[in-house]
Amino acid sequence: MTTVIKKGGKRQAFSSAKIRKGVMLAAKEAKLSSSKVKVLIKEVAEPVIALAKKKRVVRASSLRKSILGRLDRRAKVVSRAWRNFDKKKC
Repeated sequence: MTTVIKKGGKRQAFSSAKIRKGVMLAAKEAKLSSSKVKVLIKEVAEPVIALAKKKRVVRASSLRKSILGRLDRRAKVVSRAWRNFDKKKC
């Protein structure tokens, strides 16, 4: 089982659903169609999930960096939506 180390040092079990949901919400915020959202989840979220599951421990910041890097290459508008959400959250 993979453990995620959060920003403050807290540890929690890895959740692939959280990765998929984050990409989905950013894509919907960017007003992508549902068919494009599905493709984006397959192209962006699934490879990150597969890599994370191979590790025993992973940092949340590494997951975020990997997801945003993939979004920057495939869907800049979704990447911007994710970053805008991060700004609002902080």
